[in-house]
Amino acid sequence: MSRQGLPEWLSTALPDHAAAPEALAQSARQQVETMGLPGLRDEEWRWTNLRPIHRGNFKTAPGQTAPSVTEAQPAEALPLDNPVRLRFIDGMLQGIPDDLPSGLHLVSLSDADEATRTAAFSPTPAPSADDPNDALVTLNTAMAREGVVIDVDASSVIERPIVIEWLDGATDGAMSHPRVLIRLGQSAQASVIEQSESVGDQPSWRNSVIVSKIAANAALTHIALGLTGPARLSTERCFASLERDARYHSYNMQLGGQVIRREYDIQIDGTGAHSDLIGLMMPRGKQLMDTHTRIVHAAADTTSNEHYRTIADESGRGVFKGRILVERDSQRIQAFQSSNNLLLSDTAEIDAKPELEIYADDVQCSHGATIGRLDEEALFYLRSRGLAAAEARGLLIAGFAQEVIDEIPDETLRYWLTERVQAQLGQHPDVAEA
Repeated sequence: MSRQGLPEWLSTALPDHAAAPEALAQSARQQVETMGLPGLRDEEWRWTNLRPIHRGNFKTAPGQTAPSVTEAQPAEALPLDNPVRLRFIDGMLQGIPDDLPSGLHLVSLSDADEATRTAAFSPTPAPSADDPNDALVTLNTAMAREGVVIDVDASSVIERPIVIEWLDGATDGAMSHPRVLIRLGQSAQASVIEQSESVGDQPSWRNSVIVSKIAANAALTHIALGLTGPARLSTERCFASLERDARYHSYNMQLGGQVIRREYDIQIDGTGAHSDLIGLMMPRGKQLMDTHTRIVHAAADTTSNEHYRTIADESGRGVFKGRILVERDSQRIQAFQSSNNLLLSDTAEIDAKPELEIYADDVQCSHGATIGRLDEEALFYLRSRGLAAAEARGLLIAGFAQEVIDEIPDETLRYWLTERVQAQLGQHPDVAEA
């Protein structure tokens, strides 16, 4: 096992006090010093090089009072009806809104009681000190200064979407380690949307963790939108635990960033629970976009559906690794996973590794991955209908992305994202000409 160790600048940045309960933070600091950061010889990281982080010499952002922080704004507000906005600038929460709908409770992590902070730093499954893949979660535990707790009362349906604006790079060379806890009571419903952007030209690094606890018969829709920021470095980990008949619907759309690594750990613990993991990654230039997913079916009569697509152009690199584990005696499971990937240039690269691990015999499970170029037969068909070659290719590329975008439940957000994807694809000659 090869670990890169901690860069000297990161070792000196470890705080004496963090948002986590003191005993937990102290243990995490000790583990971080021992574990270091994962390296290319660690199986879960062999396609993702953290060299830009090692060389970054990042520093903790100055806080809410810095002018660069208070003046930072997203490039464009999402087209949502009266959302509840939570703005993080370089990892620092810029206040809690006053006009909250009934049944929704928000508190900053630094103001939460110790039991709540303990819950925020206790994901399921818990990070392992012996697992290099958990090193960044442990680092987050050691260094988190701020975050937010989102609580939804039992039987409450929150119609207004909750938007978390991650605005990174307001301070040159800033790093942050925010932690978010989402708790839905029994039969509750809510939508959380992450909007990630760079607001500066210099590299920045956000190492965030989101822990979602979904009670019986509750439903959480979780949308992640990675937008502008050619120098943005982001390592993100999402944990979700599902009780009986709970639903977790995840949509992960990554369109920008230098190195973007996003991981999902879904623990399906209750009978009748269901999880959707839907995603689109579009690396270009020298961007690296990597998504790792792990779904554990730990109860009978549970289902999951996973569909990811990657469009890689220029020298961009896309990585998808998805693992489904069906535990012993978890019978009558339905779990389906697919990864479809499109290469638009000879220098682009895509790596896909679907995995199934099954310890029960009454299951319906499948997985598969495809990597290739545009379908020549489809091109021929469109050409035979009178379309020019560039127009036919452009329609196929846009249609490939659109099949994933159409899964997003909010119609207005679908149209908005479609425009962003088409604008990005327009940089490809075939799509621009079409």
